[in-house]
Amino acid sequence: MTKNAAAEPTADGVARRPGAAIFALTMAGVAQAADVSLHNTAIASAASDLGMSPSERAFAASVATLAMAASILAIGNLGDRIGRRLVLLWACGALLVGGLVTAVAPSAEVYIGGRVLTGFGLAGTLCLSMALIRTVAPDRVGKALSLFFTGQVAFTIPLTILGGWLIGGSWRYGYLVVPVVGIIAFVLNKRFVPRSKAVHARSTDGVGLSLIAVALVGIIWGVSDASGGWTSARVLVPLLIGVAALVAFLWWETHHDEPALPVKLFKDPDLAGALTADVSFNMWQAVMVLQLSLLWQYVYSYDALQVTVGQLPATIAMVLGAFAAGRLATRGQSAQSMVLVGLAGVAIAMGVFALAGGSSPYWVFGLGLVVGGFSRMLTETAAGEFFVGKPPADLVGATVASKPAIGQASFALGLALSSSLLYGGFGNGLQDVYDEVGLTPVQQTQISGYVAGGEAPGWVADSPQADEIVQGATDAYVTAYQTTTGVFAVVFVLLFLVAAWFLAILPRRRARAGLAPDGSAGPTDSSASGAAGA
Repeated sequence: MTKNAAAEPTADGVARRPGAAIFALTMAGVAQAADVSLHNTAIASAASDLGMSPSERAFAASVATLAMAASILAIGNLGDRIGRRLVLLWACGALLVGGLVTAVAPSAEVYIGGRVLTGFGLAGTLCLSMALIRTVAPDRVGKALSLFFTGQVAFTIPLTILGGWLIGGSWRYGYLVVPVVGIIAFVLNKRFVPRSKAVHARSTDGVGLSLIAVALVGIIWGVSDASGGWTSARVLVPLLIGVAALVAFLWWETHHDEPALPVKLFKDPDLAGALTADVSFNMWQAVMVLQLSLLWQYVYSYDALQVTVGQLPATIAMVLGAFAAGRLATRGQSAQSMVLVGLAGVAIAMGVFALAGGSSPYWVFGLGLVVGGFSRMLTETAAGEFFVGKPPADLVGATVASKPAIGQASFALGLALSSSLLYGGFGNGLQDVYDEVGLTPVQQTQISGYVAGGEAPGWVADSPQADEIVQGATDAYVTAYQTTTGVFAVVFVLLFLVAAWFLAILPRRRARAGLAPDGSAGPTDSSASGAAGA
């Protein structure tokens, strides 16, 4: 346990029933994971029913994520200033109102408004439920986070199944699941979680909060449109605005007396390593979920149910990984070592995917899913200890809020980069097939439409080259997939090395030099650099 965690101030003291309090916080935190799955399933029917244009549908699909990005640091700061449980309860109310508005929406505009409210609610429940772990279990942060993440993954499965069944009747019913979760979370947190807020009421950093909101929205918006190329105005304009705002935010926070998020906190090697880990496992999740599902559908002809069932081992392994992190922490295993073991497993899992081809048996993919899912949650749970336990007590809400903000940007970046690599490689490989077969430009255009899922042109049925073209396209896709996952396996190895520098090498060098963990002159303090709540 860190010194900061031990000094956590609360109005009512620690939770009288910490087990019930952790369960209450888990119910609040599970709303975001359930909403992502349900929304992705329901959006197609909602867009059709409400007559959305393609641009409206694209905006409606991501508007809750953008609302989360724009508000999450502000909500974390607000929780620190006026009360984390109070703002969490407000966020539960936003889930209720936002979900109801979305479910009864008579038009696309109302639907989008409901999703914005839901995004605000998800931002609050996601960051403050995790921040309050430090209040309800200040001396057992690692074990509490293990239960928190284990419960989130486990509860998401039945909620997703229930929501999918409801959406089968009407997409409107599916949007009622998260409001019900919000009501349950409100009641449980009101009953079992004590009040908690900062002792020192910091002034509002409006400039910093505005800059980070613009930065996150711009970056996520830009990279989300980049799968088809990085040179269009739709990608470059928001991306450049976002990057410029991020640079301005970092400058402002280092020169402001009471910043919204003191970026100097990340000079702490544990927090820097946790940030690196957060980038890694969120990018892994993005590549695994999207590109593996597309490979199965395109090459193996899996239907939607088969894809869902095929990825189930990863979900089960994630539950086990979060649980294992808690058990290992209880037995004295350091969070630093668990983060590094998990990051190594993430890189290995992506390497397994890179070796799989168009005829690989399912067990090869299953192995990668199990290793990756277990490693991902082992890393996330252990890294979460640093976000919760390392910052000063007055800034725990804001610091924890930075974790999902980093995660959302990393997930979007993983999707965009992997799609760019895969489709760029597939296009080049497909062109090689066309050149080898000797198709005319008109025939190439017709076959490209066919490969993309359209109808085969009439001449293909009688052409002796038809099988060669289809097989060539399949081989080109598999090669592009293997190249993409191979590149990301290397990226994850590099991120592992960066994390190892912060979590293992740098602290040892500072200790040998007689420096404090933050690099300042003075005696070392092992409690400040150790795992929070071990």
